[in-house]
Amino acid sequence: MLLKDLISKKKILLDLLKNLPDKLLNHHVSGISGNSKNIKKNYIFVAIKGNKLDGSNFILEAKQNGAFLSIASKSDGEDVISSNNISTRLIYTELLASFYEKQPREIIGVTGTNGKTSTVEFCRQLWVQAGWKAASMGTLGTKIENTLNKSILKPSIHNLTTFDPDELYKGLYSLEKEEISHLALEASSHGIYQNRLDGVRFSGAIFTNLSHDHLDYHKNIENYFLSKKRLFTEILKDNSAIAINIDNDFGIRLYNEIRDSKQIIFTFGQNVNADIKIKSIKQNNQSIDLTLEYKNQIYNSTIGMIGKFQAYNVIAAASICIASGIDPNLIFKSLSYLKPARGRMEIISAIHNNSIIIIDYAHTPEALKHVLNSIKEIAKAKIITLFGCGGDRDKEKRKAMGEIASELSDFVIITDDNPRSEAPSSIRKDILLGCPDAKEIPDRNKAINFAISKLNKNDFLVIAGKGHETSQTIGMETLPFDDYTVAKETIKNIQKIKEIY
Repeated sequence: MLLKDLISKKKILLDLLKNLPDKLLNHHVSGISGNSKNIKKNYIFVAIKGNKLDGSNFILEAKQNGAFLSIASKSDGEDVISSNNISTRLIYTELLASFYEKQPREIIGVTGTNGKTSTVEFCRQLWVQAGWKAASMGTLGTKIENTLNKSILKPSIHNLTTFDPDELYKGLYSLEKEEISHLALEASSHGIYQNRLDGVRFSGAIFTNLSHDHLDYHKNIENYFLSKKRLFTEILKDNSAIAINIDNDFGIRLYNEIRDSKQIIFTFGQNVNADIKIKSIKQNNQSIDLTLEYKNQIYNSTIGMIGKFQAYNVIAAASICIASGIDPNLIFKSLSYLKPARGRMEIISAIHNNSIIIIDYAHTPEALKHVLNSIKEIAKAKIITLFGCGGDRDKEKRKAMGEIASELSDFVIITDDNPRSEAPSSIRKDILLGCPDAKEIPDRNKAINFAISKLNKNDFLVIAGKGHETSQTIGMETLPFDDYTVAKETIKNIQKIKEIY
């Protein structure tokens, strides 16, 4: 592809680069990268300034590796173009979206503090049941169905909720080549703010909820909300389908601020004004009886999972499918076939005394509160909660999570959860301010062993924070670690474990 053809598809690129000499405009483009080490012959290098490194310092290396053109915040020679105060992140995204121009026909973005991973997975499953080739993309990686109707999971390279632009647009191109027509994509506040999603041709979006998280990055809840809102006001095109949870205060605010836009907006929740009204959510031991009302008609369904918040994620997926034009009767009938995503209220119930172990990704105060409140409604015996907090992340939430665990559990165990470069003892100390009576066991493996050894008949154990993750980052080391695997091994060796504890 020639550079002049590449930029002709995007106004922002045309305005920036149209005055380049013909020699450059007629140059063949073999690839685009924001990493100088990945640059090859005939590549374009985009110098992005990050939190730790400034791409402008690697322009020479990029040129030596084969870049014929570099774009940076300031020009430095004939083959380095100034971005003219346009974000180089945005330029990078637009270049990649133009280079990898093919994308699935229908793409839904899912944003919110909690529920993104479950909701994209539920969307994928509903589409598959409706007969389409579908995929989900986000925290778990990229999940698709093969020709035998078996799901295939492709892990993300960078382990980001919203992929790095290079991985994202290559991925979208690959999915379209595999004839995937429908995609549900997790849209994180970081990804939206950093312009990673500006080149995605969305057909709709979901707002699940918003609560305390990522304030270390966004500084305050208002900035955090505005980052989320940008998906609906700046990235979505007119006549897109939108589903909003109006049981959430920020959901109501979002609805009020975009209700007059040229979009197809569906609301859901227990709110009397919701388009899809939740009439009742009844939790059983390992299932939920759900009664919904849509256009004055009642729909009943039983879904095989626990947690009221999971019901909201299910309804969010149903809402966007209906807003997109799928037959409501088909969608509501399909709800009972949905299965939870990996590490989201994942149930392990193989212990002889009927106790239940739940693995969940809850790593925010709101998420932990939802999990424990849901279990409290059905618990017949004690609730044990085991969790930690990540290092180098929002410190404000640690005490709050400790308070929630203490209030809603009978016994709390504080352990480590990706302490990264922070002293693990310091993180645990912050959490313990909210739950001073908790037991502190730094080693997560030993903490899980101990917790399971203390389970009696009908007890619940919640192992929170890591969910699907299969590693633990301590200092500069990332070591293999999977809550689910450790729990299963502990159950297998429960008699030996009990002798130790």
